[in-house]
Amino acid sequence: MNMKKIILLLTTLTVTICFSQKAELDTSDILIGDQIQLNVSSIFEINEKYNWPLFNDSVFEKVEIISRGEIVETKNDSTILISQKLILTSFDSGSYYIPPFIFNEYKKTNGNLLNVNTISITDSNNKAYDITSYKIGTTEDFTEEELAEIRRKRWIIAGIIFATLFLGFIIYYLLRKYKKDGTILKPKIIIPAHVTALNKLQKLKKEKLWQKGELKEYYTRISTIIREYIELQFEFNALELPTRDIVSHLKILPENEVKMLESILKKADNIKYAKGLSLDEENKLIIQQSVEFIKKTKIENASSK
Repeated sequence: MNMKKIILLLTTLTVTICFSQKAELDTSDILIGDQIQLNVSSIFEINEKYNWPLFNDSVFEKVEIISRGEIVETKNDSTILISQKLILTSFDSGSYYIPPFIFNEYKKTNGNLLNVNTISITDSNNKAYDITSYKIGTTEDFTEEELAEIRRKRWIIAGIIFATLFLGFIIYYLLRKYKKDGTILKPKIIIPAHVTALNKLQKLKKEKLWQKGELKEYYTRISTIIREYIELQFEFNALELPTRDIVSHLKILPENEVKMLESILKKADNIKYAKGLSLDEENKLIIQQSVEFIKKTKIENASSK
């Protein structure tokens, strides 16, 4: 009786050791580009040492990892179950052996064979074609009208290519000729003042200066951007004038826009020169007001000088 118990115990331990480590594929046969799931799991004693595999971009030659799931741990009193799910694919046909994953000296998973097949279709004569090959169909597969249409399209494509090449040659010849004569004038690219200012404000916002504690620099930059915009848009030296003089020059604008500008510049002056404080909401608001002021006062066709 004791011998039977010993044999039963040894059998149970053997089965546990053999089947407590698994690497299972959803299926062993896929088409090129299909995705399958690989489930890797193993049971360890609580204090047992092991090395969980670090899965790179591929588990084997030409078998790629699309995504890696979380490593899941399930514990009980004496053991711990570790598992992870991987999504695999392959873009090359063939049979690939995924070797065992080794956790320690005594525990490793089984290996897996993955067969990757090409996509094939058959014609009315049950002849198979591999659609990953360009050699599909012959002239016998088309009617005379279809062949005539194919030839017509080829002539059209050839004509377009010839016309494009000819036009390119003409343009090249004229450019060389006029460049040699010095008659080509380079156009002056003028960026509107409001576009420049809005781009600078967007860049400033991304730098997150006030969030880093650089409050003075943040308000100094806003003041400079607004003054440069006014100088280009309304053609007076706003960079050198105090706030009250700038506001006085812009009395031509609607009253609400003047008040908005005055609020922006006075707030910036207070932070720059009086070392004033500002709340987070005020820091967000001032850049929004600056953008709003520029959009309301922009002149689409104005030239930046």
